[in-house]
Amino acid sequence: MLDKFADELRAQREKSGLSLQQMAAKTRIDLKFLEAIDQGNFSFLPELYVKAFVKQFAKTIGLDENITLKKYEAAKDGRDYDPNPQIPVEEVKQKEVRQPESSKPEIPKENTKPTAPLKSYVDVQKHKSPEDESKANNQLMIFGLVGVGLIIIAALLYFFVFHKADKIIVEETPIEEVIKQDDQRYVEEEPAGQVNDDSTIIPASSDSLYLTFYAKETTWINVFLDNTRNVEFTLSPNSKHTVAAIREFKATVGNSGGVSLQLNNKAVDFAGRTGSVRHFKLDKSGLLYLNAPPKIDQ
Repeated sequence: MLDKFADELRAQREKSGLSLQQMAAKTRIDLKFLEAIDQGNFSFLPELYVKAFVKQFAKTIGLDENITLKKYEAAKDGRDYDPNPQIPVEEVKQKEVRQPESSKPEIPKENTKPTAPLKSYVDVQKHKSPEDESKANNQLMIFGLVGVGLIIIAALLYFFVFHKADKIIVEETPIEEVIKQDDQRYVEEEPAGQVNDDSTIIPASSDSLYLTFYAKETTWINVFLDNTRNVEFTLSPNSKHTVAAIREFKATVGNSGGVSLQLNNKAVDFAGRTGSVRHFKLDKSGLLYLNAPPKIDQ
């Protein structure tokens, strides 16, 4: 089914009069990834990148991005895309069974005789004395003070019991932002052709750590600095990006075979593979590979 889906994309691309080289220039996606999509190979990168590239591919050749993504997911599951899915037969039967219940015969209402109103033996003309009004005002004041006290106690309980447990929520990057980040160029990112050497200027009196990523291929990177905050960016081929920290770096590299690392102008022995995701920790003592994506306070 994925081959059939790829044939549809190729036919629409040829109908639009675009070659793969022109697609690479428009989408800024590596030519080898576009060739893989054109040949029906969708296992060249993790699923998040594949979906992002498929949406950008469809948008460039004039197709609806969301419908194309649904067709891809259906083809991946080995089925044809159905824009109008049929309602299950069981739901139709349940609706037919419920209809007779609504047509129950109405039960005639019994004629009830109006009852005479109860007589009140309270003297309406009796006025409240000033003493009664004073008691009522005191009661209202007591109720108000009790209510304010309860509100204050509830606020203190919330602040000291519930509010102290700070929760850290890590949000997944939407697919649309992956494409936008690929289109944007950060101020720190510079083409390698315009740099005189591969070193980064580091202040002589600084004890900080400077980690530089050099990209040979399009690569997504997420770096945690000193376990306090993170920086997320995408490098295009022949570009670099430098981050600074005091003690350590923790990072996730999407296309680990497409980058090389330097720590304070010294090459790091980083072993990656094209299309493979790698996680690592780096400080002055050396490089340590991690089995799971790093997080803050981990």
